[in-house]
Amino acid sequence: MKGFLKEVGKKLAKGLLADYSIYRIYTLSGGEAGGHEVAEGLTVREIDETSLASDPSQLIRDQSGYAGPGSHAYACIENGRVAGICFYWFGERYKTRNFWPLAEGEAKLVQIVVLPEMRGRGIATQLIASSFQDMMGKDFHRAYARIWHSNAPSLKAFRKAGWKPVALVVEFFLRGRSRPLRIRLNG
Repeated sequence: MKGFLKEVGKKLAKGLLADYSIYRIYTLSGGEAGGHEVAEGLTVREIDETSLASDPSQLIRDQSGYAGPGSHAYACIENGRVAGICFYWFGERYKTRNFWPLAEGEAKLVQIVVLPEMRGRGIATQLIASSFQDMMGKDFHRAYARIWHSNAPSLKAFRKAGWKPVALVVEFFLRGRSRPLRIRLNG
């Protein structure tokens, strides 16, 4: 009987749900940001669309659509080579996503990518920490990030960079509805 009920439950859920998502929301404010030093041999700096579009790595070039008005793009560079990049969106640009409400002076880190051969070396942590330091110099006082609930490397990188979890957001995409049912749990 127990197995039967489980199967019926699965079929019912499959019939009602088109999809689901589970994200952790992390944040960092200017008052909490520590002075992370960039590791020797690495440089974190803002990068422009032209540099992104002409990077030798296809993975980096593929991210250039995240750049442009209403965004700041940062690169972590090792020996003259882009090892990773991240993008913050704000204002009108962010409203196209609008997953998490932003106030004046807030931005969302919408994308971070580290080259596969560079992963596991702390580059994401360096990039996250140092890029937010620069964002504070541009009059941003808080940033948010949405991270898939089981993306352990990203969750670890954000924690090591000093970011704190503020919410768990679960979305259910129900068949026949244009907007998902969203549940926000604190912490």
